[in-house]
Amino acid sequence: MSKPLLHFLETFSGHWAVNLETKVPRVELYEKRIASSKPSLGFFVLLISSAVIATLGLISNSTAVVIGAMIVAPLMDPILSLAFGLAVSDGKLIRRSAVTVTFGVVAVVGTAALLSLILGISNVQSEIIGRTSPNLIDLGIAVAAAVAGSFSMTRERLSSSIAGVAIAVALVPPLCVSGIGLTLGSDVTAVFGRGTIAGLSNQIAEGSFLLFLANLTGIAVASLVVFLVQRYGSVGRCWRNLLVWLGLLGLICIPLGSSLHDFSVRQYLEAEFGKIKAGQIKRLQVAQKNPKLWSRVRILYSSVRVNDNIANVDLVLNAPEDLLDEGAIRAMQRNLLKRSGELGLDDVDFNISIVPNRVYHFELNPDLKR
Repeated sequence: MSKPLLHFLETFSGHWAVNLETKVPRVELYEKRIASSKPSLGFFVLLISSAVIATLGLISNSTAVVIGAMIVAPLMDPILSLAFGLAVSDGKLIRRSAVTVTFGVVAVVGTAALLSLILGISNVQSEIIGRTSPNLIDLGIAVAAAVAGSFSMTRERLSSSIAGVAIAVALVPPLCVSGIGLTLGSDVTAVFGRGTIAGLSNQIAEGSFLLFLANLTGIAVASLVVFLVQRYGSVGRCWRNLLVWLGLLGLICIPLGSSLHDFSVRQYLEAEFGKIKAGQIKRLQVAQKNPKLWSRVRILYSSVRVNDNIANVDLVLNAPEDLLDEGAIRAMQRNLLKRSGELGLDDVDFNISIVPNRVYHFELNPDLKR
């Protein structure tokens, strides 16, 4: 091999050598986890501030504000301390972390409920609705975020990744939704764009709290495994803790698996609705005059609940006034019923609501055209 080529390869390998981050010593990580497990004034100030930001962001339907609350929230730290305590079988650290997490949950839910009562919330929007139907996808996100968070804690140069993990796993917003849900009655009005629909079942508090439990369990189990793999703890000492939390994870997966099936059904029905839109254009007299009208039909809300292999589907559609008459809706229902057998469903109960919209066009004054 020529000397210039050899020199180039040596230079290239020198610049691109794999950088193995230094592992944080066990004693140092232990001390940090002990400090993070203690409930402190700073912890509650940041947590309540995060709850206020998240609650106001949820009520105002602002995604950016909710993301800001996730960055401020310190609730991830005691959960990781709980997982570390499970890995090293430190009963005191486990109890202290669990107490801190419990106090934190109560503080967030109470803050959100208080704000909701003060502001007199009587309707919910997409930022809240989106956190009421967790499924296995949310659990997968929590597990992946926990792996990133716990691993970055064990590497000195990766600690800055914690903020991104906090955004991904979103612990405080679901708790705030639970607090808001506790202040609502048995029926709640949902707002979709410029329309409102009343009479939707209020499952907000329990659905969002299930999302938090899925995040909590996923973080604890995944972080416990990461700590064990890196030999911060011993399987021989913590196998009972591992089995208990794996059992809790299995229990959480039962409702989440059912919700995932509902999610798949909802996606399928929405796809079928898109096909129906394409196939019904020529059959609607109103659409024949102006085909662009039909393209303005939108799904504002869809809810699918499956009980005893029977799907209960609530659809809220937004369409130009008088476009979707009863005949068109019945044709849509027959088409979806025909397709429901492909999903293995015995029957489908449809509730379709239409939010009409009107478009007014004003021509310029003839005198102004001159």
